[in-house]
Amino acid sequence: MATGTTAEQIIDVVTPAAGESVSEGTILEWHVKVGDFIRANDTIVEISTDKVDLELPAPASGTVTEILIDEGETVTVGQVIARLAVGDAPAGDGAAGVAQEPRAPAPDTGQPSAPDTAQPSAPDTGQQSAVSPPQTASHPETPPATGPAQDAGAQPQSVASQTTPGPPAAAEAPASERVLPAATPVAQRAAAVEGVDLTGVSGSGPAGRITKSDVLSAAGNGSADAGVATAGAPSDGKVAEPARGEMEPMKGAAAALARYMEQSRAIPTATSFRTLTVGTLDARRRELKEAGHRVSFTHLIAYAIARAATEMPVMADHFAEVDGQPYRARDGQVNLGLAVDVEKRDGSRTLMVPVIVDAGRMQFAAFVAAYDALVEKARTNTLTADDLQGANITLTNPGGLGTVASVPRLMSGQGTIVATGAIGYPAGLEVAGPSIGAEKVMTMTSTYDHRVIQGAESGRFLGLIDEH
Repeated sequence: MATGTTAEQIIDVVTPAAGESVSEGTILEWHVKVGDFIRANDTIVEISTDKVDLELPAPASGTVTEILIDEGETVTVGQVIARLAVGDAPAGDGAAGVAQEPRAPAPDTGQPSAPDTAQPSAPDTGQQSAVSPPQTASHPETPPATGPAQDAGAQPQSVASQTTPGPPAAAEAPASERVLPAATPVAQRAAAVEGVDLTGVSGSGPAGRITKSDVLSAAGNGSADAGVATAGAPSDGKVAEPARGEMEPMKGAAAALARYMEQSRAIPTATSFRTLTVGTLDARRRELKEAGHRVSFTHLIAYAIARAATEMPVMADHFAEVDGQPYRARDGQVNLGLAVDVEKRDGSRTLMVPVIVDAGRMQFAAFVAAYDALVEKARTNTLTADDLQGANITLTNPGGLGTVASVPRLMSGQGTIVATGAIGYPAGLEVAGPSIGAEKVMTMTSTYDHRVIQGAESGRFLGLIDEH
């Protein structure tokens, strides 16, 4: 977002609005530094709010003239955080579309550069990875060093080879033409402070990008060099202290989730269990698939919950306190939250709960479309704060991980959270089940706020879901 264009074409970069309920955020990481050229719509900074982490695109192509807020500081919506001088890339920068990495001489290993090799793909987790930015023509990313892997390929020279003249070695590229492995600006600053050579650091970020934690690890908290230095007994005969763990501050959505978990402890909950046969559910899914619809068990279960809660609106009621007095809050509609485990851009995982508003009144096709759209936004890190607002009942599906039954936490502002377990034959019938005609089952739980919902209501609710 930009404001305040002047005659010198200096524009302000301001904190964007991330939803009605979001008023502030935290600067997570700058992708540029003062003096860098950046193209319009390339990420200039990452900002974390208590709902979502977002990447702020550059409002125009230009050179960064000021960065006004440091990483880790809190900013409010509309606050100026940086300034750009609008214009084309300086002469000599070629087609660079992102801030350039600083150049530094690489250590002379005496070995030819290893050719680029395809990296093994990560295990298929069902999550969609964020697409890494394209490589620039003038500064391609160098594959990160992997330490032992490179050492294994380097053969030690014999005495003869060291003294006998051989063919002339290929001329090395000038130091000014070598580039460091791709590293975030904060990682570059950390490397300068810690005295770490980035050419020997393996990146754990997207596309092998080096992060601050990679640098700190290489500085002594788990690097290969540190392990070699401490492998033997110290020269003074004293026993070395064991390495200490790291303390990492929780920020943004992770910190918000921790707060929500603490708040949930104040809710007096109870849980009902019900084992459901899934023969009818499976038949319905097959019928829809044969008709050309891409439908999963979770689609059908989520819709059944929304319909059942519409028929039993008490299950979406939630507790509220006004002036010290208890109230039952009724929203008049079922806003179904979908707990989705997502992989963030930095490789970490978090829980997002996007909301299908007024889900109980939707036709099935519209419901599936809304469901799929929200899950896709969650997995591509494009949810907005408004997508996460207003849930009064939630579905979580740990059964996809093999969990048989679960008693999840109920968040403030909700009446019920339903958890579904793994689908399978009853215990003891895993092998004989098919031959004796046993039916597969699933355990479903309803965890509810006991201040506004009673056990009998929860039990009937599970039965109603089963009927749907």
